[in-house]
Amino acid sequence: MPEKLTGITDWHTHVITPTEIRILSQRTKTPRIITDADGGRVIARATDATGPATHPFPLWDTATDVEARLRHLDENGVERQILSYAVPLGYDAALTADEIKPLFRGINDDLAALVRRHPDRFSALAALPTSDLAWAAEELERVHAEPGFLGAALPLNAFATLRGARTLAPVFEVAQKHRSHLLIHRGAASPAIPGQPPLVLPEDTEWARTSLLSDSQLAAGAITLGLTDFLDDYPDVTVQIVMLGGAIPYVAEHIRQWGAFSGVAGDDPVKKFRRLYFDPGPYSTTPRSVRAAVDAFGADRILFGSDYGPMPSIRKGIETLDAILTEEERRLIYVENGRALLAAKAPALA
Repeated sequence: MPEKLTGITDWHTHVITPTEIRILSQRTKTPRIITDADGGRVIARATDATGPATHPFPLWDTATDVEARLRHLDENGVERQILSYAVPLGYDAALTADEIKPLFRGINDDLAALVRRHPDRFSALAALPTSDLAWAAEELERVHAEPGFLGAALPLNAFATLRGARTLAPVFEVAQKHRSHLLIHRGAASPAIPGQPPLVLPEDTEWARTSLLSDSQLAAGAITLGLTDFLDDYPDVTVQIVMLGGAIPYVAEHIRQWGAFSGVAGDDPVKKFRRLYFDPGPYSTTPRSVRAAVDAFGADRILFGSDYGPMPSIRKGIETLDAILTEEERRLIYVENGRALLAAKAPALA
């Protein structure tokens, strides 16, 4: 059995904040909080391009109870979590700018208060809308004045194409100024962002086709951010893509092959993905996915991420990773990569 490591930083974890619960409880259409058939409170989301809204989000203690969270972190050797809102709930795609701005301002204020109460355990990534990018840029500027904010979380489908990504330039300009860290999470953006994938509802085998849909959308975002010149103007912004970039680790060799065949890729295009960080999130429990990503991009580009909140426990992911990673890979992914990134973004925390 590998030695248990401490000092782990969890870069992919979600909370549901008090303001979020209050506003969603007052809404009469999705996204909103409802009571399910079992008497539990859940967040009912709207269907969007990431898939049908067939599985409401339970308001588990893992997402709402800070003291229960801290106990779980201690039990699993996690020293710090980088908190963000649950992007897949689809607020950005479902709400108007006027609806989403008070929600996201409240979430960010709640995150700031949580970090102030537990500065040694939590840092935060701001919720930013893509429906009002001028406001989003101002909000990113605002939260960087708060201790503990490293950057922001953004919906992946805004980066499905270079055309869409370029519309987010106002946010990235502020991010460059502050050397922000940006979490690019699976999720639909505002309809105002061009180039997003269409809404395609599976007519059969939804459980399988939704996975395929998710992995292809993640891969599209990774290609935009890794292989185009979009990030060239923002060299001090670090970008993290969740769920290992979906299908990207599997098609990396195909990209290399077709790049050479087409004559337009120049040097090995797969190396360009190393400008990005990837985290496993819920794929922590899928060993072949993690192994493929480590082999494709190197363990030094993988951050530990648990998706705790939606996922009920960190333990199973750690046990899975422990079984497939070398000691050096474990040390990098669990501790050293995160420590180096914190040193670059918030030296006082490293």
